[in-house]
Amino acid sequence: MWKSNLVFVGIAPHPPIMVPEVGGDQIAQVERSIAAMRDFTERIIGNKTETIVIVSPHAPLEPDAFVFYADPQVQGDFSAFRVPHVEVRAPLDRELLHAIEKEANREGFRLIPLRNRKLDHGTTVPLYFLQRNGWRGRVVAFGYSFLSNQDHLRFGASLKRAAEKTGRRIALVASGDLSHRLKPEAPAGYNPQAHLFDEEIVASLREGDLERIVRLDPNLRMIAGECGYRSMIVSIGASRELPLNCEVLSYEAPFGVGYMVAQLASAASQQNARSN
Repeated sequence: MWKSNLVFVGIAPHPPIMVPEVGGDQIAQVERSIAAMRDFTERIIGNKTETIVIVSPHAPLEPDAFVFYADPQVQGDFSAFRVPHVEVRAPLDRELLHAIEKEANREGFRLIPLRNRKLDHGTTVPLYFLQRNGWRGRVVAFGYSFLSNQDHLRFGASLKRAAEKTGRRIALVASGDLSHRLKPEAPAGYNPQAHLFDEEIVASLREGDLERIVRLDPNLRMIAGECGYRSMIVSIGASRELPLNCEVLSYEAPFGVGYMVAQLASAASQQNARSN
């Protein structure tokens, strides 16, 4: 039986080109990711999720602190990608945020509020697809930091403990893209070893071995030029006491950047497996 209010943990990519109004004809090249985000959202809805916590690589970065968007209504758009009329907005879950602050402070973490600031695209892209595919609810959005892997694991555990305090059903979405150096035309240039990072992440999830991701060689991360690893580490920290049912819903890299949609833990999936 699932005993946690954290009912879903997953990983979502954030390329703005997936958004039809941004990508135009090019969305045909990311159809698998778009379809997987429909499945991803259905799983979140199937878990009766009331609030989603998103951890993004592209929020303003503080070396030794975690930032969060503090406005009563968080909102963002795609004006940086020439489509300012496409917007996302959601009410902030103040109660959950306060619980997270309390748990994080107990662990010695510093949290910094961001006020009167639009959401970054690492948050807006996943939120766009969640809302487009039918989910409605509250949001808490964080950025990660330059703190250690162990600190990000501990912060993830703090998020889980905070979820237990609210009585609501919470999902955690780690926003992140994998290697940015998979093809000569990739935005961060090409490295012939970069594919090894993506292969290791995908294989670890398919085998349900999240600690393998934690132990990943830091040099491989540097080679890949990734932007999702620390978000994933937070999600792993939140998942450590949950029954894992890892699943890679999609992986593709049409533009030389790895896009992966994955589930780490899902209460509904666990219950379905037990009933079959």
